[in-house]
Amino acid sequence: VSTQSTGVDGAWVSGFFDKDSWVECLNNWAKTVVCGRARLGGIPMGVICVETRTVECEEPADPANLDTETKITQQPGQVWFPDSAYKTAQAIKDFNREELPLIIFANWRGFSGGMRDMYGEILKYGSYIVDSLVEYKQPVFVYIPPYGELRGGAWVVVDPKINPDVMEMFADKDSRVECWSQKVL
Repeated sequence: VSTQSTGVDGAWVSGFFDKDSWVECLNNWAKTVVCGRARLGGIPMGVICVETRTVECEEPADPANLDTETKITQQPGQVWFPDSAYKTAQAIKDFNREELPLIIFANWRGFSGGMRDMYGEILKYGSYIVDSLVEYKQPVFVYIPPYGELRGGAWVVVDPKINPDVMEMFADKDSRVECWSQKVL
């Protein structure tokens, strides 16, 4: 997403957004999702995209319990976890309040499905994404990039049928979309 790329010769290399317009928000939290604001052709937009690399998640020790320790876990990229699903929903709500058009670079394999994530209310936070998109009043563009994939529950929460008046989906010809292991696009 960075619009501050430089080539071998040090010259600016264009990206998706206008030069020097990308500003990340909520960057130290739920790192499997990247949110921010940028300009596209001079138009300010909200942006949500996926982190494809594995990231570390730090759960701090409980200060009220001396027997607890900080826990560091690995979270694979392209997966929504309870924290990143909540971050996604919160960013969508913020962008809607700011009346920004929204672009979602969709490249998710789905939601985490482990027992710990079920206790962490992954289903609730995934539904918050749907609720936020239902309420969205500005244009929403869902884009599946080249070699990107959108599978299972990830497809369900960004399906344009959620809010057909404002949502549209675009997919590169080399992307892949599957819902319950059946190719749908």
